Amino acid sequence: MLKSIKNRGLDKSKPVKVYWNLHRNCYSVQQNGLVVGHTDHIELRDVTFKVSEAGRQRVLKEGRKNVHAFVVGYLDDWDADRFWDVKVIYNPYKYDSFRLWADPTTTVKSSEAVALRTRDGKGCILSERKIGTHCA
Repeated sequence: MLKSIKNRGLDKSKPVKVYWNLHRNCYSVQQNGLVVGHTDHIELRDVTFKVSEAGRQRVLKEGRKNVHAFVVGYLDDWDADRFWDVKVIYNPYKYDSFRLWADPTTTVKSSEAVALRTRDGKGCILSERKIGTHCA
């Protein structure tokens, strides 16, 4: 469940940007440049994976993480028929983009739908098989 911040509303017709919040150990959800809530699970559709290269370079230079990688999409309702069979990972110290967990040489650019979950205090991104990729 999304815990709203300062009664900020969420417009389901507009995209959201979701990132793992290192300080809260949950996902933060942004819309129109503002954090609108926090959650330990969220599902999105029509997803793209975005990494700011300037932000990533700052991580490498300073040796500490900052918010520079997002999963961008539209809030989706839970669908029992979905099969979340593809795990997506991102590590700024190893990769310049989101990657397939099963084959880290494959860049993940988009997905029809993703489920962002919290497992053992860490973020976990699961996708449907229908993803847009690029092999390195």
